[in-house]
Parts: sequence; C-alpha cells; structure tokens
Amino acid sequence: MSGQAAAWKVNLWVMGSGSFINIIAMTIMLPFLPHYLGSLGDYSEGEAWLWSSLVYASTFITAALFAPLWGRLSDHYGCKVNLIRASVGMLICMTLMGLATSAWQMVILRMLAGIAGGYTSGATILMAKEAPESRAGQAQGVLFACILGGSLAGPMLGGFISAHVGMREAFFISGGMIFFNVLSTVFLVREEPAPQGARGGSTALAAPFDFRIWTLLVATMGLLVANLSIEPIIYSVVGGMYHHPFETTSAAGIVLSVTALGSLLSSLMLGSLADRYGSMRVAAYGFGIGALLIIPQAFVTDVYTLMLLRFAMGLALGGVLPCLKSALKHAYTDTGSLGRVMGLSTSFQYIGQVVGPMMGGVVAAGWGTSYAFHVTGTVALVCAVLIAISMRCSSEPALS
Repeated sequence: MSGQAAAWKVNLWVMGSGSFINIIAMTIMLPFLPHYLGSLGDYSEGEAWLWSSLVYASTFITAALFAPLWGRLSDHYGCKVNLIRASVGMLICMTLMGLATSAWQMVILRMLAGIAGGYTSGATILMAKEAPESRAGQAQGVLFACILGGSLAGPMLGGFISAHVGMREAFFISGGMIFFNVLSTVFLVREEPAPQGARGGSTALAAPFDFRIWTLLVATMGLLVANLSIEPIIYSVVGGMYHHPFETTSAAGIVLSVTALGSLLSSLMLGSLADRYGSMRVAAYGFGIGALLIIPQAFVTDVYTLMLLRFAMGLALGGVLPCLKSALKHAYTDTGSLGRVMGLSTSFQYIGQVVGPMMGGVVAAGWGTSYAFHVTGTVALVCAVLIAISMRCSSEPALS
C-alpha cells in the first residue's frame, strides 16, 4: 500500500512538471510571434497580427476536436502510452516550428500540435484514476497550478530567449525541454493496470451522461469564458483609468499577471478544500464569489482597485477547475470510460478559451467595455446556479 501511495505522488510530480513544460512550449512564442511571422515573409504589420491570431487559435481548435479521442484511447490502451505519444508529437512539432519558412507552415504545425498534443489532459485523466479518493481535489489542484505556472513562465522565457539568443532558438530550446519530458514520462510514470472489466471494450455500452455531467462540462467552458473574456480589451480598459506612474501597457500586463497569481494560489488551496467539503459545493461558491467580484470591475476608475479586484477574482475562480475535474471523477460512475468524459471536459475547456476572448471583444465593440464585465459576471453567476441546481437534483451526497 505504501508503494502505491508513493507511486501516485511520483506520478503527480512528474506529470506536474511535464504539464509545466508543455504549457511553456505552447506559450513561449507569444511575445515574439508577430515579429517571427514577419521574418518569414513580406507581411505588413496588420497581416502579421492576423496571422498571429490564426496561428494561436488553430491549436485550441484542433485540440478541442481531438481531446475526446485521446481520452477514449486512454481508456483502451492506458494513459502512459498517451502521455508518451503527446510528448513525442509536441517534440516534433515544436522543433519543426523553428525550421518554418512561411506563416502557412506555422498554422499547419500549430494545428498538428493541437492534434498530437494532449499531455495535460492525459495527466488529468491518469491522476483522476490513480489519486486516492481523499486526495483527488488536491492532485487536480497541483496539476492546474503547474499549468498556470507554465502559462506565466512561458511568455517570460520566450521574451528573454528571443532577445538574447534568437527566435528560432526558442523553439529548439522548448523542444529540448519536451525531450526531457519524454524521458521522465517513460522511466518514472507508473500506471496501475486497469481491471479487465473496466477497459471499456465497447464505447456504445458507456454510461450515458446525466444532468450533473453536462452541468460540469458547461461550467468548465463558462469558467474559461469568465477568466479570459477581458484579456483582448484589457488595454482599452486600463487606458481609460488612472494608472500613474505605469505606462498603459505595463499596467495592463500587471492586471493580467495578478489575476494569474491569484488563480495559481487558489488552485493549490481550493483542491484540498474540495476534498474536505465537496467539489461541487466549493465550485458553486467559487463561481458565486467570482461573479460578485467581476461586476464591480465595470465601475472602477483606477487601475489599483482593478488589480485588487482581479487578484481576488483569481482567488475565487482559480481553484474551480480542479474542483470541476474532481467532481467529474465522482459523478461519472463508469470508470472504464473515465478518459472519455475527461477528454470531453478538456474540449469544453478549449472551447471556453476561444469563446471567452471572442465574447469579450464582441460585447465591448457593440456596447462598451463596461458591458463586457456585466456579461462575464452573469456567465459566472449562471454557472453557480447550474451547479447548485445540479446538487439539489442529485440523489448523491453534495460532497461528491
């Protein structure tokens, strides 16, 4: 028993570091992507920005489409094989990006990265299967904290490497980091063989999704919408506020960073609270408090108050995703198809990453930036209400 306890902890730290590396590789290009694309052809500044948006979004679109497939294959063949496949696929794609000669090649390679990737979703599935019931929320919280850490470290590392080493070299360095990821996954990750009856030989026999499953999936998308809807318009929001002595760009960056910092701290704390008080209950409170913190952001007039509210919002919402993942594990009783529902959850997560920024931009363009906060707060509140209704309708204890 002690050996199994040690194994799941080793798995957690290996896959946590692997998720950290994977997200660094996916975000390392953000600071210099328009400039890099400009070096690949005779593009105007506007064309480079358009290509950058297409390159960035293409990964999430293909990843959302293929995540359920990789989850289903994890049910059939095991998660470790899927993790190795994702690492090797990312290694190849990231290395080839450093050799790209046109914007179209970058789009295709980013699409392939979305198809071939899936390390973080595979890690989520394996920890949902391997972590003890009493530590499920904590395990998901640690994984999410590593993912957030990678999203913070990636752009900073990319900016430093591109400035002092080179833009193409940034891709090669990230490829080397992923190669380390491949080795650690191959030699250190251990997966308990699934019972013969649990290997979901026929997906047609998988348990149907009930209202609670769909609530958790929709809430997963809603969470990403609530977190990301303001990012495309943050420069305009901050530009209309008092932000002395910071420049507008610096103030906007700090606002986004403090939100991520709050989310990082929250993901480490709320997972343990979910194990004690119930994942769905903690998620509902997180959404509700988050909504109460989002709406006042429409009325603030100085960036310092906005920073405080965004940090508090990050604390409220940052740990909700691990709670939703943990709740899915408890809610979906067909353990042989757990990868299927976890993969679908990842798809809803990616959809939220696309819908959130688009919604914020469309609402701000049509009605003004203040309405973007109102709509975002409403999304968070609706998610809280849906989860509360699901808990009330469920015949199972709220702690699940």
